[in-house]
Amino acid sequence: MGLLTARPSSTAFTVEDPNFLDIKENPDWQSQFGNNNPLKLEIGFGMGDFLIAMAVREPDSNFVGIDFSQDGIQKLLARIGSRQLKNIRVVFGDVREKFPRLFHPEELNSVYINLPDPWPRRRHSKRRLIKPELITQITQKLAPQGRVFLATDSQTYAVEILEYFNTESLLKNINQDTGILYERKHLPKTKYEKSFLYAGDKIHYLEYFKSAEIINSEEVDTLNPEGLSNDEYLIQKFKMAEANAKDACDLKQVADGLAEAGDPHWARNLYLKAEDQAEDSLDLNWLAYSVAHALNDKSWAEKIYRKAEEQAEGSLDLNWLAFSIFESLGNRDWVKKLFQKAESHPENIRELCDLAESIWEILEDREWQLRVYKKAEEVATEYSDLAELADSIFVKLGDEPWASELYHKAEEKAEDCCDLMSLAECFIEKLGDGEGAHRLYKKAEKSAEDSIDLGCLAESLCETLGDNEWAARLSP
Repeated sequence: MGLLTARPSSTAFTVEDPNFLDIKENPDWQSQFGNNNPLKLEIGFGMGDFLIAMAVREPDSNFVGIDFSQDGIQKLLARIGSRQLKNIRVVFGDVREKFPRLFHPEELNSVYINLPDPWPRRRHSKRRLIKPELITQITQKLAPQGRVFLATDSQTYAVEILEYFNTESLLKNINQDTGILYERKHLPKTKYEKSFLYAGDKIHYLEYFKSAEIINSEEVDTLNPEGLSNDEYLIQKFKMAEANAKDACDLKQVADGLAEAGDPHWARNLYLKAEDQAEDSLDLNWLAYSVAHALNDKSWAEKIYRKAEEQAEGSLDLNWLAFSIFESLGNRDWVKKLFQKAESHPENIRELCDLAESIWEILEDREWQLRVYKKAEEVATEYSDLAELADSIFVKLGDEPWASELYHKAEEKAEDCCDLMSLAECFIEKLGDGEGAHRLYKKAEKSAEDSIDLGCLAESLCETLGDNEWAARLSP
């Protein structure tokens, strides 16, 4: 289950909140915070959990978060207010436009970019956040010895980021071997980050500092197994992993390894520690799953699931929880109640589509599934919403007429060449509408802005329409 891709918007937005800054350039940050503590920035804070955790952890640092999600900003401001945090300020907008005017040279102590959208297709590469221009700006605003912390779930994007940052002579990678790390124990994990780690996926971390002096990266494993038996070596490894665990996610992963290695007693103790350190519904959800499957303790798992339900913050949490409970406990009544809650708390089209899919997959309730899709259609307004919904209805329901209607609505909302190309491919591959696809390709050609757009359009014409002649005219 993914999260809906978001895009910057030019819409004006402001909130009456002391922690929200409706500013255009060069604020006096010392006056804003009433002190001269180190200034740290998170670009694209999403749900805001990383920013909140850092502000709590480092009360003697000042944090600025910038994002273009209006809902995300309002939720973050509510959390800041409820915790009475004084060291966070929130800015609305596209960082690529606002960043140069928000900070003076060498004013920032740290910059954090966690899991930006990788936009994996070549045609969407222009939409990626991390580009040489932004890296240059970050370098200019970063104080000497200042740090840049990055994380991505995409290996391809990690390599691209690495290449871009390595061209900046003033920035040095702390990992002089591969440049990419696969652990980051010293910073809190975002909820989105944990969802990948719990699913067994890798997160690629990069860290740079502005200095000519090389700083050694954190040692992950200094144990020399020479002279130790296999059992002794494993025990040492697990002890070290337990000692280095920083949160519930780390503890659960160590406990999973212990349970698999045949030490349920040690695993149980670590699961207990993880329960004490759990920060949110996601931590508790995956912990309960492990307790149920690794220890076969369904009673304890149910108690943890109850805690997870109490801490669930929205539709996505509830949907994930319902899936986990069904697989671990098989409690369909509980699952149904969770889906009902999830239906009343959706935040975007993707969550409604995921919910509709889950309702059918687990409960096989077609009527309810259709009702959720109808609700999604009522609130879909942007291109990405309509295209997402049309894809889901075509694939999951096989309802071509309904999908076609939504694709045509999406055409009216298409913003650029990439959108029109993607729609043209849908018209051919899913609807078999060559005439409609041809019309969309014509629109895409007119809206192409540069050689990248033209190259991707030519490639799509060859692959989708087989029109090599038209493609040849477009090739830069």
